Amino acid sequence: MRTLSLILLSSSFVFASAWVRQEGEFFISTSFNYQKATKYYDKDGKRRPIGCTFEKRELQIYGEYGIDPKHTAVFKLPYSWLECGDGETSGLGDLELGIIRNVLKGQRGSLSLYGNLIMPTGYSIKDNPRIGYGRFAVEGGLLYGFSGNWGFWDSGVGYRYYFGYPSSQIRAYGGGGINITQSLQLLTFVDAQIGLGDGKRKSIGENVFLEPDYKLVQVNIAPRIKLGNLSLVPGYQKTLYGKRVGDAHGFFFNLWYSF
Repeated sequence: MRTLSLILLSSSFVFASAWVRQEGEFFISTSFNYQKATKYYDKDGKRRPIGCTFEKRELQIYGEYGIDPKHTAVFKLPYSWLECGDGETSGLGDLELGIIRNVLKGQRGSLSLYGNLIMPTGYSIKDNPRIGYGRFAVEGGLLYGFSGNWGFWDSGVGYRYYFGYPSSQIRAYGGGGINITQSLQLLTFVDAQIGLGDGKRKSIGENVFLEPDYKLVQVNIAPRIKLGNLSLVPGYQKTLYGKRVGDAHGFFFNLWYSF
């Protein structure tokens, strides 16, 4: 059975946006995500059997709050159920806290900086499959987006550094929404997580090996149904390319609410 970086696959169709919230405004996303994989990409990018069926179910809450006209606070907390063969694990994943600072805003576009702190929540590093690395990390980067009557484009690139283990990563996303009707958008995003190879393979816990240097590119496709301040976002997620990571696919369902 291969644990690999299967548990690291992005599990929600929510990204920190280049646009900050209005002062006092809240945005909440609650989501359910399901992913499944029977194969993985090896170090050469070739697909091979895992030796079990990996399944991940996750509930996640993500939120944003407008502190002032230039700053938005963000947080994210998932709860996961993982299965692979005889191994089963469940529990809270890493808590993420961060801030977005707008540095340039025009009539149509927005340029912002962001910074996140990633904190483990006390899950056991001996579990198999493991929920996470059990290591603190920091991440920072740049966000850019623009919009029009047709819809919007949003993108970002950042650097994540783990303290002690594993490899640091370049993390990026790009995509947007096309307005089909006043209450319907078609959303498509591609995101990438690229390990930089500066971490070392380490055994943490019993028979658990998580790849410190994985590469992953995946696509998310979803309609967004707008019902006033509430949006329904059911969608599909698929791995497009990888190295030392699971070849997963699955579905998600998000509820977005702003107030």
